[in-house]
Amino acid sequence: MVAFRVDRVASPVYIGRDEALETLAATMRTAIRDGPAVALVAGEAGIGKTRLLTEFTRSLNERNERNERNERIEPGLLNEPVRVVEGACTEFASSGGEGFAYAPFVAVLRRLAKDGAATASAREYRELTRWFPGLGEPSAPDAGERRPRTDIGRPHPHTDPGGPHPHTGPGGPHPHTGSGGPHPHTDTGKHRLYEEVLALIEEAAARRPLMVIVEDLHWADAASRELFAFLARNLTQPGILLVTTYRPDATRINHLDPLLTELVRGPRTTTLRLPRLGRNDVGRQLAAILGAVPDGPTLDHVYRRSDGNPLFVEALAHAEEGTPDSLRELLLQAPRALPAPARRLLGLASAGGSRIAHRLLEELADESGDGLDALIRVLVDHGLLVPDGDGYTFRHALIRHAVYEDLLPGERARLHARYAEALSTGDAYAELAAHAAAAGDHASTLVAAYRAAGQARRSYAYQDQVQMLERVIDWWDRPPDAGARAGVDLGGVRTEAAEACMFSGDYERGVEHATAGLALLDEHRAPERVALLLEHRGRLLHRLNSIGTPDFERALRLLPDDPDDTQRGRVLGVLAMGLLPGSATGQRAFDEALRVGRRTGDATVTVRGLLGRGARHRDLDALVEASALAERLEGYDLLLTVPMYEATLHTRDGEYRRAIDTALAAARRARRFGLGLSRGAALTSYAVRALILTGEWERATALLDEALTQSPPPVQDQVLRSMAGQLALMRGDLRAAEAALVETEDAPHDVSMYHQYRWRPLLALAQGDPERADRLLGRALADPGLAELHGVDSLPVLITGALVQRARGDAHGPAVTARRTELAAMGRVFGVGDDGAYDQALRMCLHALLDDTGWDEVIAAWRELGQPYELAQSLLYGGQAALLGGDRDGGRTLLDEAAKLAATLGAAPLTREIALAAGPAPGTGGLTPRQHDVLALIAEGLSNRRIAERLHISPSTAGVHVSHILAKLGATTRTEAAAIAHRNGLAR
Repeated sequence: MVAFRVDRVASPVYIGRDEALETLAATMRTAIRDGPAVALVAGEAGIGKTRLLTEFTRSLNERNERNERNERIEPGLLNEPVRVVEGACTEFASSGGEGFAYAPFVAVLRRLAKDGAATASAREYRELTRWFPGLGEPSAPDAGERRPRTDIGRPHPHTDPGGPHPHTGPGGPHPHTGSGGPHPHTDTGKHRLYEEVLALIEEAAARRPLMVIVEDLHWADAASRELFAFLARNLTQPGILLVTTYRPDATRINHLDPLLTELVRGPRTTTLRLPRLGRNDVGRQLAAILGAVPDGPTLDHVYRRSDGNPLFVEALAHAEEGTPDSLRELLLQAPRALPAPARRLLGLASAGGSRIAHRLLEELADESGDGLDALIRVLVDHGLLVPDGDGYTFRHALIRHAVYEDLLPGERARLHARYAEALSTGDAYAELAAHAAAAGDHASTLVAAYRAAGQARRSYAYQDQVQMLERVIDWWDRPPDAGARAGVDLGGVRTEAAEACMFSGDYERGVEHATAGLALLDEHRAPERVALLLEHRGRLLHRLNSIGTPDFERALRLLPDDPDDTQRGRVLGVLAMGLLPGSATGQRAFDEALRVGRRTGDATVTVRGLLGRGARHRDLDALVEASALAERLEGYDLLLTVPMYEATLHTRDGEYRRAIDTALAAARRARRFGLGLSRGAALTSYAVRALILTGEWERATALLDEALTQSPPPVQDQVLRSMAGQLALMRGDLRAAEAALVETEDAPHDVSMYHQYRWRPLLALAQGDPERADRLLGRALADPGLAELHGVDSLPVLITGALVQRARGDAHGPAVTARRTELAAMGRVFGVGDDGAYDQALRMCLHALLDDTGWDEVIAAWRELGQPYELAQSLLYGGQAALLGGDRDGGRTLLDEAAKLAATLGAAPLTREIALAAGPAPGTGGLTPRQHDVLALIAEGLSNRRIAERLHISPSTAGVHVSHILAKLGATTRTEAAAIAHRNGLAR
């Protein structure tokens, strides 16, 4: 093979990517014409993702220059000047995984600020100027402004305190300031920061179309991933193209899959997957590098060894005779051929990570001034380093990896120690911790990691905070006095980690930290610290659909019974919100929390107390006050909790339109802040419930389908599937209804109470098994929790019971009578004091079903509320009662209206039942004389065995007659057959 020694490293001509370049141009045009767009550039390491963006940026710059010279641009190309800003996610050799928080966006904002494309006033961009002082001087909060600390977790819509039970969930603030010292910590601050970044980018794009590039998303820290998703979800200014590159083989290990799944669903998202080059393109690349067309054997050799990867083609183009078998060795050929000083400098740079500032390199290098510049020039000319602003990056991460791995262990340790010493006087604590760890300096690692956790917290990068705190925990026992140097004990670190896990959504991990922290603390010596950990663990357990109430109760026992103790008020609030609405303990806790909140002025405790008052007394004014207070303090967790209470109250009052609008508006807000899967799904369930009641089943189905396709958390998924099963059952799709119930068999207790206690018996009834329906009903009625629900949640279960008894008829006389008596007794105590319009209609309906009287009042109530399904049912039963009472015209009028309503809804079973009740004109119905005799006994409520005794036939023969009678009459139950017989005079 011919060995080539040439100066050119990369091909001056970009090979084989014309289609990808045009796709990027088309996506940019879409962003300018139709609105913000996203481009995802995927490809393996070395495939040319960065080169693609470099070439595209170069073409944009050329067009910009031609625009400035007023030169004509070819048709189809971008005619508007486009600004390009970029940042890269950092990969640090010894950092153990994720890069540093917001690294790519710091670079993007730095470039926008440098270009004068966007300026941030302290008043307008308070969080942004505090986080990134280069944009302006941070401003202090307005006088008197208080910022609550709230968390956005994953509230279970029917179990987790955070909404009115069944939609409640603990969340909220506490005084613990966390790692890094005092800070008015709030998840609100994070979203304010995100809003300000979004506003700044849109401000820049309003002046000139903007392409924002974030490279190497597979290395992104959690905060950068979240901010990228927020921008992709919420940008509205036309002319913005978000571009990112990633390696498909690294998405799962670096937690990128969920983000990519969300991004690809975007209406203007384009995915470019860069394939390997074919043999012809490899030949063109070689020719461009070498300055001559390669011979056939050379091309075959390079193509086979490179497998079409452009980076490896470049390395092989300069390889000696007999190229090494390892691609790592191949990439090291150029570095190893460098002069010793340049090789040492390259090794130093490799230990610094993906990018190193010139100032830092100058401080660490053996050379300085012109000598250092000369060495850097050698590395740049050999295609190993690339100038990048005020520093340098490796031309490719694979090259850096190869150079770093080629260092001896002692060399690496010494280089990292030099970095750690240089960084020790600054505030780059995450980098300092990584270098100190690689150098084996345990004490410095622990202190720096703890301070880095504080920085991450102040930047709302909670997962990064957890990562750093866990590094502190892992290194805790190695330096004996490092904890004292950091100013914290291990119990404090565990407390901060538990809280950070709650903010980041890693609830199981948070429970582990809280439990470990509790094992370290003595409740007699530090009762308030133990109470705080118990509060954290209780809230985390709720989010895991477990029971946190014992932790809250234990925390209260540890805290002083002091009306000025805000910590006690917080615990009271989350305890109350985790209990069922009728719980006496919960009501007392709400009342006490409100007193504490009012007395101390603690806004969050006050809001929680107001929520309890609103739910307990149907006090909308209390909820309005809670909403206004939460809005002013911008506590997003509370802002998304208050609408749950409001929607529930509107539903109880029969104001379904207000419930729908309230829930959907809040769900849109939740989606804006990336909470569509948790809070958004929960709020959607409130809207769906009201839509079902108003008969808007198609809209309810659309919302359910949309929410379920987003793969919400397990409990929200079970709630939504239960609602889908309810709709399927009312429409007559028994298979889908049963499937939904099977899928939610393991649903938590609260989901069962609110959904399955009602719909499981009704499904059994629809399947023609009233006795199984009654057994399922009995299990539901035995649950003491039913008595602690609002009437709108408990009374429907009793109504289901009354429908089951109606279907059982008189064939089980004593059992049915006993069950009706039980239902009537429960109806007198369930939901007592609940006097909303919906509550009252449900109570009237229950009594009418049990006594078969009062249907006129029930019909009027459902008509007033605008609930077509319940109205159609009541018209049916009222019509049947009228027919049995001899009012044939009145009965048929009611049945006609019922039939129209049921048909409009698409309620097939109800439509069929109404048709059977209306029935044909009186006649024989096609029955034989013996079948008329059997029908008469069915109408009396006799069982098959008693019919057989009366007619002197066998029970099996009686059963055959009954089957034939049901088939001829089109009835599905004996009760329906009896009703048809009475109405049409078929029983004789």
